[in-house]
Amino acid sequence: VFAQVGMEYLSSHPYEGNDFELFARISEKNHAHSTLNPLAAYTKRMTLEEIMGDVMIAYPNTRPMCSANCDGAAAAVVVSGSVLKTLSLEQQKRAVKVSASILTTDPWEEACQILPNVNTLTRLAATQAYEQAGVGPEDLDLVELHDCFATAELVHYDNLMLCEPGGAVEFFESGATWRDGSTPVNVSGGLESKGHPIAATGIANVWEVCHHLRGEAGDRQIEGAQVGLAHVIGLGSACGVHILEKAA
Repeated sequence: VFAQVGMEYLSSHPYEGNDFELFARISEKNHAHSTLNPLAAYTKRMTLEEIMGDVMIAYPNTRPMCSANCDGAAAAVVVSGSVLKTLSLEQQKRAVKVSASILTTDPWEEACQILPNVNTLTRLAATQAYEQAGVGPEDLDLVELHDCFATAELVHYDNLMLCEPGGAVEFFESGATWRDGSTPVNVSGGLESKGHPIAATGIANVWEVCHHLRGEAGDRQIEGAQVGLAHVIGLGSACGVHILEKAA
């Protein structure tokens, strides 16, 4: 499904370069980021040649361009503002504000009852999340998105409105998504190297954003992070988008 989604995007928005290499470079970025994450399933930096030369799973995704299915767990403690005031000052300082929490499902279409539209449900969730939080994609200091495959990451740049419509390739090639770029994406290493423990993945993405907002992300810390977005999808189909802000 996601291999097809990525290739369809490039068909709709013609790219003159090597499409296989483009997606491999996205994976190269994520594997580079994972070297700074001690909790990542894979912490080895991979070269472009290693990624492109590995086992082909479904063109254009080779094995390193696919999410690492692994065991994992994540949890979040959510309290109201009034309850937060009863906690210690240290706990209050570490609090992160949930500025938006949106869940969408794929709209039913009589014309297509087989293949879910992963683009539609993410775009709907992102639109509602930005409106609920009162921020825009230009305000985000980091993004943890659902890169179950390298091809998925590319289309979600567009679906989350991190770039101009149709401009996902240009956005990536500008260097914006690297840790030192204007909109760092998957600083954790993403699902491709951090790991994809299925049910825990969504909260794991929230956890990563929270750590940056608290200044607790260690060597991969995005300095001065104030606002972050966490995104997760599940075929079936559902999408969750959370916008989190550093507490005052």
